[in-house]
Amino acid sequence: MILTRDFEETLNARVQRDPEFAATLLDEAIALFLSGEPETSRLILRDLVNATIGFEELAIATAKLNKGLW
Repeated sequence: MILTRDFEETLNARVQRDPEFAATLLDEAIALFLSGEPETSRLILRDLVNATIGFEELAIATAKLNKGLW
């Protein structure tokens, strides 16, 4: 019997209950991007968007196509 939680579920729950954690993830994504690691930055941003607003809502809010966000 597996008793572990999925990483995505754990991350989503933590972001939802801890805004400081979400802000730290955003800070880390920015730092990674500025230090020349855009792919890792993009992965963190993807997880953050999925845990908060979601890509469909982000597309509506930014008037961009959902696939155009990535």
